Amino acid sequence: MKRILIIFCLMLLVGSCIAQAPVAFPPTTQPEESLPTLEGETPISVLQGFTHRSPLEGETIERVSGIVTAVDGEGFYLQSLAPDNDERTSEAIYVDLQAYVRVKVGDLVQIVDGWVREWNPAGLGENSLTITTLVAKNVNVLSQNQPLPVPVVIGQGGRTVPNQVIENDANGYVGQSKQPIDPQEDGMDFFESLEGMLVQINNARAVSTRNRYSEVSVVADGGLDAGIFSSEGVLVLRETDPNPERIMLDDAFILMPEIHVGAVFNDPIVGVVDYDFGNYRVQPLSKPSLSLNEPFMPTEAQVVEDDLYLAVATYNLRNFNSLQEVERSRQIAWEIVEMLKAPDILVLQEILDDDGSLDSGEVSAEDNLAQLIHDIVEVSNGEVVYKALNIDPISKADGGIPGGNIRNVIFYKPERGLSLPAAAIGTADEDTGLWDEDGRAMLDLNPGRIWPGNSAFFDSRKAIIAQFVFNGQDLYVIGNHFNSKGGDGPHFGDQQPPQRPSERQRIAQAKAVNGFVRDILDINPKALIVVLGDLNDFPWSESMQTLEGDLLENLAFTLPENQRFTYLHEGNGQILDQILASKALATRLVSYEVVHLNSLSLPRDASSDHDPVVAVFDLSALD
Repeated sequence: MKRILIIFCLMLLVGSCIAQAPVAFPPTTQPEESLPTLEGETPISVLQGFTHRSPLEGETIERVSGIVTAVDGEGFYLQSLAPDNDERTSEAIYVDLQAYVRVKVGDLVQIVDGWVREWNPAGLGENSLTITTLVAKNVNVLSQNQPLPVPVVIGQGGRTVPNQVIENDANGYVGQSKQPIDPQEDGMDFFESLEGMLVQINNARAVSTRNRYSEVSVVADGGLDAGIFSSEGVLVLRETDPNPERIMLDDAFILMPEIHVGAVFNDPIVGVVDYDFGNYRVQPLSKPSLSLNEPFMPTEAQVVEDDLYLAVATYNLRNFNSLQEVERSRQIAWEIVEMLKAPDILVLQEILDDDGSLDSGEVSAEDNLAQLIHDIVEVSNGEVVYKALNIDPISKADGGIPGGNIRNVIFYKPERGLSLPAAAIGTADEDTGLWDEDGRAMLDLNPGRIWPGNSAFFDSRKAIIAQFVFNGQDLYVIGNHFNSKGGDGPHFGDQQPPQRPSERQRIAQAKAVNGFVRDILDINPKALIVVLGDLNDFPWSESMQTLEGDLLENLAFTLPENQRFTYLHEGNGQILDQILASKALATRLVSYEVVHLNSLSLPRDASSDHDPVVAVFDLSALD
């Protein structure tokens, strides 16, 4: 026992001496001299190295020691008592137990004959960084109830997290790079340098609600030095700022409480740095205490009422079937009437067929739509009556959940004076054409689909178009749900910069829709055209720039930059749902707003995962 105490005292002394005499290492070489350690021991910092993978990967390590900081069902986190003062090298590692060993937080342990493994939590070959682990069978507990290492403070008084760059030194797979990490500039490298370590977040502020995976994103120091915030407290994604200062909290060791956007934490959050599902995260070791945690209360659309003002909206209803989810249908009906103020034209995405999630070959959505229209009539006491424009797809040809046959649908209110020029209704595989009637562009199918046979729309939703007449003027409405971003690389993935393979299809879809807009304008250069929907990309993206071209204006840019979000993903507010207008129509814009019904709500309270967008246009006759 005396020998153990002497060993422990020597380790503390070593740590104290090193803290007083920092050692600077060349930026591109491993330290030439190891720090003083017990004979035959390898420091954890050497196991971690200063790249994203261990320089000792696959090698057997005779002895490693440290303090146990957290324990889960498969192993524990081990942190060194002799840090090397090189901020590039983590001082902790996860120990993957291959045999039962009883250890507790605060134990000083020594691992004998472990080996270093790089483990991809997403699976072999997936676009995910690896975690450096020490696989061990033999663990000796040297002493118990030892004080834990002092957590590294993220933010003021500690290490400053980069707030604009995730990774700018790599071009390819980060895990294959031998280049030293750059934690002072790159957010990815910053968190890698703390992998497995105890960290502390002071004055944390939530920038998301707790999601369905019990994750919540926060920023340190109340948001000091963080990117732009919306008035609701959302951290807004921008073209040049992916907000690497976001810190995701997870629930490996705690039961995560309900947390809302803008919540303020009473006490510092202490946890260990982990990585999974393409994101670094902090696993708190105790349940957070909150001093301010109020749910967001959405406000209704501020629609200016005028007989010659026309309100147009888009709303992704997330796999909607009114027959299978009766209460959700009534909730959405209430939202349309009370919160959106019953827009004159409403373009809906993700409308399922009548048997919804059942994969039966059914493609009709007649009953589904009829029930939603009925719910809207009931909610409005008969004052709001919509008609639906729908084209049933070919079974399993439009993507989405298997057999769900999601599609775009247009609702409109005939009592507002909206009518459709007579034409046949298109079918799933018919291509809508145009003809010139004395300078008036006329659809030969109304409603119809835009180029459904184009490979751009393979296994994806087809664009629907309808021609309306309002106050003696033609209005062309094109409803879209572009290809999902689901296949794109995560911000903190192995491949950098993140790849966007799904974008190619969105660009092709944008070209098809833009081409049809050009055909209308070739006949009538002053045509009133609105293009809207869940476009699944950001206003600055190539796909949106392609859609806009020199023909349309993206009305999202009329919003203040910090209010441009319709969707919350991993703590980043982003705008996916947009309305674009032809030049002639854009000059008639009265108002444009996002109604935050869902992005700021807990999953159980949200009727969808997107927010609707409403634009109002002045369609009084021109002089």
